[in-house]
Parts: sequence; C-alpha cells; structure tokens
Amino acid sequence: MLQWVKRHLILVLCIIGILSPFVGMMLIDIFYFSTIVGWIIGFCCFVTSYIILSKRPDEEEISVQTSEETVKM
Repeated sequence: MLQWVKRHLILVLCIIGILSPFVGMMLIDIFYFSTIVGWIIGFCCFVTSYIILSKRPDEEEISVQTSEETVKM
C-alpha cells in the first residue's frame, strides 16, 4: 500500500487539488468561507505536488549512472 502511495502521490494530490474547490462550493451552506478554503487547499495540493516532482530524481538518470559505472569497472 505504501509503494502504491509513493508511486501515485502526485496524481492523488492533483485530483484532490481539482476537487477541493468544488467540495468547498458544496459546503457553502455550512461554512460561509468554505469556497475560499477549498481554493486554498487546492492551491496547496498543486504546490506540494510540484515540489515533490521537482525534488524526485529521474529514473532514467539513475539507470544511466549505474550503466556508466559498470562500464568503467
């Protein structure tokens, strides 16, 4: 389960980011500022996913480095 979350974390954060303003609009009867809170949560999800994506190493670079190391030996 943890491996699935690690692989699909960006997708899950983007889906939450897209849906949160709509959920906020549906909850406007309960809390007056829920739409603004929904937009803020959505923005935070997109920023978090961008940060995670930019910090994650590329899989291609790792495979290229290992093949170059084996050639040098």
